Amino acid sequence: MKKMISLQLNELNFEYIEKYIKIGYLPNFKDFFDQHGFVRTDSENEHRLAQPWIQWPTVHTGLDYAEHGVYRLGDINKVKQPLIYETLEQEGLKVAAISPFNAKNNTKNAAFFVPDPWTKTPFVGSASLKALYDALAQVADDYADNKIALKSMFLLTFGAIANIQWKNFFKYVGDASTFFFQKKKWYRALVCDRLLADTFLNQWNKHQPDFSTLLLNGGAHLQHHYLFSSEVYDGTSKNPDWIVSEGEDPLLDILKVYDEILGDLVKAVGSDRLLMVTGLDQEPHERTTYYYRIDDQAQFLDQIGIQYTETYRLMTEDFVVVFKDEKEALAAEKILAQVHVVDHDEIYYVETGDVDKSKRTSNTSKEIFHIENRGDSLYLQLRPASCIFPEEGTVRSGEAVVENFNQLITLAQFKNTNHVGVGYFADTSLTKDTAPKRMPLKSIFPLILDAFNIKHA
Repeated sequence: MKKMISLQLNELNFEYIEKYIKIGYLPNFKDFFDQHGFVRTDSENEHRLAQPWIQWPTVHTGLDYAEHGVYRLGDINKVKQPLIYETLEQEGLKVAAISPFNAKNNTKNAAFFVPDPWTKTPFVGSASLKALYDALAQVADDYADNKIALKSMFLLTFGAIANIQWKNFFKYVGDASTFFFQKKKWYRALVCDRLLADTFLNQWNKHQPDFSTLLLNGGAHLQHHYLFSSEVYDGTSKNPDWIVSEGEDPLLDILKVYDEILGDLVKAVGSDRLLMVTGLDQEPHERTTYYYRIDDQAQFLDQIGIQYTETYRLMTEDFVVVFKDEKEALAAEKILAQVHVVDHDEIYYVETGDVDKSKRTSNTSKEIFHIENRGDSLYLQLRPASCIFPEEGTVRSGEAVVENFNQLITLAQFKNTNHVGVGYFADTSLTKDTAPKRMPLKSIFPLILDAFNIKHA
């Protein structure tokens, strides 16, 4: 029985990769596409559903949003439908995963299972894997602050010594030096994704799982932040020089790393089967938009006078606040819904990324939060801003005042792209001539089962 590796390149646009190939970059992608082509995948039509925390559960379960109902990061834990990992394991196959996006681990005997940094689910793996997981979770959580904790540096070193391909040693040194000394912030994503890929290959060679996945998210992140600086972007928007210097191309930088990773995986998999999946992709965002994050949600909630049980961050500008009961959550919602900017123009866009593009406007508001009531908890998203948040900005709700709110927040993103519900799929079992033009994203699940001769509904 052939083994299968699923390389999950979150949100990458293969059409941008093709443009780089035409210029002369990315030889391994060129060889792969020349031999096997790629397929466009279709998922949700509504813009609010074109989100990775919705699309990847579709890949994991073979169900679309109407069937699996996962709308937020971490909500996969509420789903009773078996994911691909336990489905295959129940048939006697050995499974493994590193950073599967919004996937819970219900396996009993996985070779290794390293969750994404945001989903609370059991970890399976060696001490070196656990060290990498803990360190990279901190790096992901504090990405906007450009922080790497000292403890995380030690954990990364320990985990890396046990797992890296030593042929890449000087690449790690060079990329880390570029990050620390040349202050090229995006190089952290290059180091982290190369480390994840090296770790996956090391663990895969040790355990030889029948089915395994590796998800890399750095490319999606850099497309969101830096597409306007790309050599293959043909629009008129431009990133400010204080975000990225003229002539830099962070997207190409990480795609070159991915090209090397693809070459390594093709070599490792040999006559076995390799898939590439993106879940969805991105398109240019042509409206000036700044995303901020609250650095310390607890500090802010205390200052605004909110009583709560727990708070935790999700990805960038969103977080969850948990209360002892629905009554306490409702009282907090009323306070938070009234939090607004004082003594400044309306700077927050009324709509968020969850609003259908056809319904978007340029209207702005002084209220800063989009709020979703979940019974005994609240999902809060700091609205996107139309400009840099003013210095000495103050927010208030009723009698509660938070002065110098700008000191509690960090610029997380000058938005370059939107999500699009069309993604890409490639498969070494296909040829460029036989690959279909389109397929539903949810059909990847039964395709995997078919590969292992497993019957499915």
